[in-house]
Amino acid sequence: MFVVRVVPACFLFVLLLGPTACVPADAPTYWTDVRPILEGRCVTCHYSGGIGGFALDDYEQAYQWRDAVAAAVAAGSMPPWPAGPGPDYDFNWSLTDEQIGTITAWADVDGPEGSQDETGAPIPPVNSSLSRTDLTLQMLEPYTPNPDWVDDYRCFAIPWTEDEATHITGFNAVPGNPQVVHHIAAFLVSSDNLLGDSVFEQLADWEAGEEGAGYTCFGGPSGPGGDLQLPIQQIAQWVPGTQGLDFPTGTGIEILPGSWIVLQVHYNLDPTAAGTSDQSSIQLRLDPVVERKAAFAPWLNMSWALGDMEIPPLVSDWSFTAEADPRNFFELLNPNLTLDTGFTIYSTMLHMHQLGARAEVHVLRSDGTQVPLLDIPSWDFDWQLGYQLSNPVEFYDGDQLSLTCTYDNTAEGAVRTNWGEGTDDEMCVANLYITPL
Repeated sequence: MFVVRVVPACFLFVLLLGPTACVPADAPTYWTDVRPILEGRCVTCHYSGGIGGFALDDYEQAYQWRDAVAAAVAAGSMPPWPAGPGPDYDFNWSLTDEQIGTITAWADVDGPEGSQDETGAPIPPVNSSLSRTDLTLQMLEPYTPNPDWVDDYRCFAIPWTEDEATHITGFNAVPGNPQVVHHIAAFLVSSDNLLGDSVFEQLADWEAGEEGAGYTCFGGPSGPGGDLQLPIQQIAQWVPGTQGLDFPTGTGIEILPGSWIVLQVHYNLDPTAAGTSDQSSIQLRLDPVVERKAAFAPWLNMSWALGDMEIPPLVSDWSFTAEADPRNFFELLNPNLTLDTGFTIYSTMLHMHQLGARAEVHVLRSDGTQVPLLDIPSWDFDWQLGYQLSNPVEFYDGDQLSLTCTYDNTAEGAVRTNWGEGTDDEMCVANLYITPL
């Protein structure tokens, strides 16, 4: 008995002419549809030698990684934008549903190239930038990340050498080795801090305590095995794909002579870059006078930092909430701010460690309404971004600031965890860029 099988013509064309022989006429192509999206959102990280790990700046590379790219954008993990629905933010680099659909449809038809003569214009970039550089500070010495670690968190203390008080009004970071630098955070240790010169002596001890430049750190600028119990202020943070930013017009963070800046650098080691060193730098815009003094004000329940933040093992939905008027706390840490009439919130950043599951912060109005500032529905420690509010939020008498952090402590080998800056500790902090009303 003979069985006659009908072979679709399209299959024959594929055998004879290649995988794109049966692509529908209206299917997206690399040059016309996909390259504009990659150029506008992806290649700032995904270029040869970049932290992205592979390049997407030509057709061959994009075609090779088409399925992985489609899966990442469909899952929302790339480009990294962990914020959930809420207020409008400036510089939102997440993709629209239409852009995600274009990339996934292109991958589904095996990534046709199309014609270079029909190259589409890149989608408009959304990144901020630093308008001018008045001062550049570089790590005092090169540092070679530990080749035995996938992630190496290292802090570098840099004395501030300017003789006059001024204000930081913009920030950018320039990674010395883009293959290994995952993020950079800058912290200010002010010369008028509550503990005086002993703080700088501690920083010097940490610097001298290990071989190589800097010292090991993790959740913040504390040294090995200890918490830095003093009011330290975050200045700004940088992640791959950003080019810095000017702070909101007319605002700035005061910096006094004799202060220090601590850079926390997260090195994510590409095996091909093992053994290479880094000497990153930061660029600052400075203005001697500003209309409104600002601060990155941390909000938390201080009892958490005193040991009242136990997360038991084998829990998947363990939460802590702080609700109060934060002004006394803000003024204690930033004595140059007077917040009697309230304050304005321009941006928000949340901070937890590796047990974090989700977090949110909002303003509770005196009439019972809520004003959302930031919601992270699926926490990712590697992508702690600062979110610039398109419409700043004002805090008045009678309002409260609410912060909730939720943890999942069900991983194999889970143990009871408490507050601390170590890898195996946890935190719950909202950093708000604020000015007095």
